[in-house]
Amino acid sequence: MSLEDFERFRQRVLEDVSLQEALRARMDVPAFLALATRLGAEHGCHFTAEELRDLMRDARRSWLGDWV
Repeated sequence: MSLEDFERFRQRVLEDVSLQEALRARMDVPAFLALATRLGAEHGCHFTAEELRDLMRDARRSWLGDWV
């Protein structure tokens, strides 16, 4: 995965309320990952569900490390 692709998609989501709403509507992780990878690809940003899961896990660890 290109981290640049993920960052471009993340920035697009931050700027687009409809993308935010679509991603917020998904409650379970597998559905969220599937939707995020599909929407990313539709916006020219290619990453896999596993890559996204790894990024989420790393962000969670970082956040916990700040608070524990």
